[in-house]
Amino acid sequence: MTRPVRGDELAEVAMPTMLGLASVRLRVALAVLIGAYLFVRCTDFTGARTGFQWLLEAAGAVGLTAALLASAHGDRDPLPRMSAAGIAGVSTAALVAAWWALPLSAGHWVQPGAPLVVFAVTAGLLTLRGRAPLAWVACVVAVVFAAWWSVDRGGTLVAGGQITLRIAASLLPATLMAVLIRPMVRLTGVLEDRRADLLERAAATTAVLAERRDRMLRFDRDVRPYLRQVADGATFDEAEATRARLLELDLRDETRGRTWYSPTVKVAIERARMRTVQVRLLDDGGEEHPFSEEDRASLRSRLVDVLDHADAGAVTARILPPGRDHVAVINVVTVDRVTRSVLCSEGGDLAWQVTEGVDLAE
Repeated sequence: MTRPVRGDELAEVAMPTMLGLASVRLRVALAVLIGAYLFVRCTDFTGARTGFQWLLEAAGAVGLTAALLASAHGDRDPLPRMSAAGIAGVSTAALVAAWWALPLSAGHWVQPGAPLVVFAVTAGLLTLRGRAPLAWVACVVAVVFAAWWSVDRGGTLVAGGQITLRIAASLLPATLMAVLIRPMVRLTGVLEDRRADLLERAAATTAVLAERRDRMLRFDRDVRPYLRQVADGATFDEAEATRARLLELDLRDETRGRTWYSPTVKVAIERARMRTVQVRLLDDGGEEHPFSEEDRASLRSRLVDVLDHADAGAVTARILPPGRDHVAVINVVTVDRVTRSVLCSEGGDLAWQVTEGVDLAE
């Protein structure tokens, strides 16, 4: 079953998806805006510029373009704080550079307004992507520099701040949209978390019911014939009694030694018990150990190997509780000898260590 999307994951991708950051339409719109900006700036022939002013013009164009594209890039929400701060700083600096790049003879507002439009779109994207405070701080700084630029060009404070305030006001709809939409996205995330929890519980319940059904089918297949014989008053021969005993032990192994148990281990245990070897499987914390499938395969492979080489005595395989020095142990006890295999964890890797057999006859 596909893992359900968690609420935090949904909230992270919801706003970028709603804004269409990866859509072709948005990219085309941004390209048109940048093209229009460059066209307006390149058609300013009202006065000659110095080399330094052309350098400021290039810096402004590059900075505004980079900030605009960066504000629409990525799929994280909210936009990382450092990235947002960098975008706000670069766009503001580029706006100031574009203003001071204009010749002194420029007397209309088309030229200074063009970089302001690009700046306002960038600030609007920052607002929609969860960084409204940074966007508004950048706008306040832009208004201050606009007033300074106007006074520097022989104008008034009001003349410089007027057009900037008008375009900065375009942030209000973006801010209101962010204020209204973001709580809805968070609520959707909470609801998605609840839905995911319900799905996980339903999956766990389904798994438990499936396991219970399998056990009942196995009980019906393996145990019912013996119960019928008992109910009919039939007698058991030695072979049937042995099979019944092995069935009982197999059920016990599956219950007590869940981590050890597998079809291959079951066959190896049956062969060992037919050779009169006593086998015990114990799991004192297997579910709490972070066993991978490779670790489980290693455990079972080692147990099968030990069982295949045991001709008599007793074999005890135990998963130790978490917090012990070792993870698992397999003891082979015969009349005159004890062999111990220990599974150790070394830097997260599991490795078997076999101790020398202790000769009990001595």
